[in-house]
Amino acid sequence: MKASKSATFTTASLPTMNPWDEELLVLLKLTQWPLPPDNTILEFSTHPKNSEYFLPHPRSSYIVGENLEVLIIAKDHKGRAKSYGGDFFNAKLHSPSLKAGVSGTVTDNKNGSYTASFILQWPGETMVSIKLMHSSEAIAILNEKRNTRPDKVFFKGYFVKNGKIEVVECNFDLPGQDVCEYYDTLNEEKWVCKRPKMLPYDSYRDHSSGGNRVILNKKEQQLFSLSLIEQELSSNVKPFNVLPRKDYVRANNTCTSVLKNPNPSGFYYQDIWSSHVCSNQDFNTSIKVAKCLAKKMVYMFGDSTLRQWWEYLVKFVPTLKQIDLHVTHNPGPLLATDSENNYIVQWRSHQKPLRMKRTGIRELQYIATELHRLGPRGNMVIVLTCWSHFLTYPIAFYVRRLWHIREAIRQLLERSPDTKILIKSANTGYRFDHGSDWLSYQLDTVMRTMLSELPVTILDVWQMTSCHREPENIHPIEIIIKNEVDLMLSFICPQ
Repeated sequence: MKASKSATFTTASLPTMNPWDEELLVLLKLTQWPLPPDNTILEFSTHPKNSEYFLPHPRSSYIVGENLEVLIIAKDHKGRAKSYGGDFFNAKLHSPSLKAGVSGTVTDNKNGSYTASFILQWPGETMVSIKLMHSSEAIAILNEKRNTRPDKVFFKGYFVKNGKIEVVECNFDLPGQDVCEYYDTLNEEKWVCKRPKMLPYDSYRDHSSGGNRVILNKKEQQLFSLSLIEQELSSNVKPFNVLPRKDYVRANNTCTSVLKNPNPSGFYYQDIWSSHVCSNQDFNTSIKVAKCLAKKMVYMFGDSTLRQWWEYLVKFVPTLKQIDLHVTHNPGPLLATDSENNYIVQWRSHQKPLRMKRTGIRELQYIATELHRLGPRGNMVIVLTCWSHFLTYPIAFYVRRLWHIREAIRQLLERSPDTKILIKSANTGYRFDHGSDWLSYQLDTVMRTMLSELPVTILDVWQMTSCHREPENIHPIEIIIKNEVDLMLSFICPQ
């Protein structure tokens, strides 16, 4: 660690990225998004109340397993049909009375129209829902600010020594500032804090959230009005009835890491997730959960959306008791043990950037570092997630972090080939300043691509959160968490 004068921010100011330079270019191309040809003017942006959808080939009856296509027509604030694409939609079929839902796939026709495709999953009432999440004009702003304003979210660093304390701003980089620089050699990552006026750089003790900066001008803010984002489109499409199909059966594969997620990856019926990946189970009793986890060591590394899984298990299983580690609950780490069934479940937050309550910097560890510390143990399960705290930064930051995690996974599996590794995908419902589901979708695409060749299980909770009957939330309600945890347990303890 050292004091230095930071240079102007560019991706070139990152530590050397030679091992993944070529891969980064491929990923950046993969996440390219069609942007509007002109300036992002409100009048020409997509308006959800003027836009519409309809069935191009309506029928009098439908049968489970059949395809359904919906045509979406995007129109601007004057009701004019748009001639270019780039809007971000959420499409689902659902039935409130049956507590059922399934995600659809939206194809951008790049001419102002979009095709939403569905596979009918359940017999009975079904209705279509198409939401405009962001117009292409709003996405152009999200894209530009992600790449040029990584300072939009900032953090606090607490320097403490001899009873004195100084609180300064910290981040990946602070262009033009006199800073203390902290470099992790193993993970090739830099973190900087403004140099305190009185205290030395080695008195850096604690980390916490700082705040958000207003980076949008008035014209840009208009494109993110609540009346324009996450809004249902108008339509004359009425609810319709789907007939059962006798020969239609769900997936009956054993839940193993070799299986990939189809599209859709599953659906809800009576609030229970039926996976199309494999025969997932309903772990509806604490005894069944404890029996599955017996004699296992479950290590969870990630953010608060994964902490919810830890919290659910501790709440649901009476014999699983939390051990008080005398830390703040939010950043953790958290540990629970079940002495009757001989297993542990641990959750640790990943390393900065992390929006959280004040905690000691030594409590924060890189996921790759934690994986490197694990030896060849039997009955070990690793559950990871890493995405939400990287939304506000250029994709290169995320690729670098994920590259080291991927290498650590490979080495761990060489040491301990029987270890089960499960990756929780991003989920929908990001509602904080400077965040959006489009940004989450971009990082989720990167994650799935980078980890696709590893013998790991990617748990597709994106669809589990995007098609549920309840409003989407970055921290889903308990019934969704239960289904997510049950899917995880189905892979830990396949039938």
